[in-house]
Amino acid sequence: MNGYLLDTHTWLWAQRGEIERFSPDLRTELEQRQLRREVYLSAISILELARLVAGNRYPLPSSIEDFVAEAIDDDGFVLLSLSPQILIESTRLPGTFHRDPSDRLIVATAREHGLTLITRDKEILTYAKQGHLNARKP
Repeated sequence: MNGYLLDTHTWLWAQRGEIERFSPDLRTELEQRQLRREVYLSAISILELARLVAGNRYPLPSSIEDFVAEAIDDDGFVLLSLSPQILIESTRLPGTFHRDPSDRLIVATAREHGLTLITRDKEILTYAKQGHLNARKP
């Protein structure tokens, strides 16, 4: 598979139109890849967002159901499920990586599908420098 997997925070930036958070070259590339349906979301990102919304820590302009449907149906993000392989691989990532289950699932998803993860997460970027993941800063 060719393309980008958005970490949860970068998905929310893109979905809410906060394009200034992305470098100009990545902005252009993301727009082109969205048209080709090469920008992906992990199902775990929906759970992370749902937890934030349920805890009143992240306001949305619409219901979470509408927000997610818009991302997938209208904005061209492709949802990737958590396959048994991804779930298993998240428990045995090579090298040294922290224990956060959501981050582990996102990293395992990127690795399983051969995608570049777009993230500002310093721990994930450090892990990528170990050679176990393709990652890029926004």
